Amino acid sequence: MNITAIIILYNSNIENSGTIQSLLTTNIKDINLKIIIWNNGPQHLTYQECQKIKNIFKLKKIELSIYEDINNIALSKIYNIFLNNEHYDFFSLLDQDSQLNEDFFQNIVNNNNYDVIVPTIYSSGWRTKENSLCFPVYHKNHEILDKKTFLMGEIESIASGLTLSHRLITSLVNIKKEIFNERYALYGIDTDFFINLKLLNDKIYKGICVGKINHSLDFNLQDRKKINPSRKLEMEYSKVLNKLFHDKKNRLNVFFYLLRKFFKKEYSSSTFLKLLKCLIRKQHPRACISIKLKQLL
Repeated sequence: MNITAIIILYNSNIENSGTIQSLLTTNIKDINLKIIIWNNGPQHLTYQECQKIKNIFKLKKIELSIYEDINNIALSKIYNIFLNNEHYDFFSLLDQDSQLNEDFFQNIVNNNNYDVIVPTIYSSGWRTKENSLCFPVYHKNHEILDKKTFLMGEIESIASGLTLSHRLITSLVNIKKEIFNERYALYGIDTDFFINLKLLNDKIYKGICVGKINHSLDFNLQDRKKINPSRKLEMEYSKVLNKLFHDKKNRLNVFFYLLRKFFKKEYSSSTFLKLLKCLIRKQHPRACISIKLKQLL
């Protein structure tokens, strides 16, 4: 089986990526595994660290490609480029700070009659202070999924750990122009994708939740006051876009929503103007940055 997985790095080097380190202990029996590492900035990767990981992967018989664009490109654009151009049976999306279990790739092999494969996601501080179950959840009520299989459009989860079949990708491309909505850049990409799966026929395409990964989420539900200001802004960008694309609100309705927040002093003037620009353009500010494929290895 041919499996390709992409790992997105941001503000991290290769050695410090928990995902890459845990990947080296996974079981890849009967799998032709290709790993794509994408460095999204802000610092360049060094030649030495690229060569070091190349040699390690070579010993593990894992094919490796490394790309770099330090302009913090929208993740949706990165995903789409490789999903459309790589050769694979299944494609996995991974963040830099997920701890993969040994059976991560074997779960794909053993469930190759499914088209959407998601693990259960655990992260400390999300619902409780302990390491707690976060995703997947039901789309309608955001309750934790309590069954193994699911219908297209029934659930939401995060992108890290998401695995998709080639036939599903081919069908999505035929139905809509973009696999992932390139108006989103960070938050909201995965939610938008899972919602749009309802465009697919449930009798043909099937989803399963199997395995688990521990993932370091960028914020938690226990103490929202400690969320990094830049993360808060990213979350608000996704709210604006979700209101436009999924709640079907017009720009005027969303403008008054932002204005109320501003008058309540929930937004600074700077944040309000940034969100207003997002509303006017109907896209994340970074969505306008073109992707450049600079291959390091």
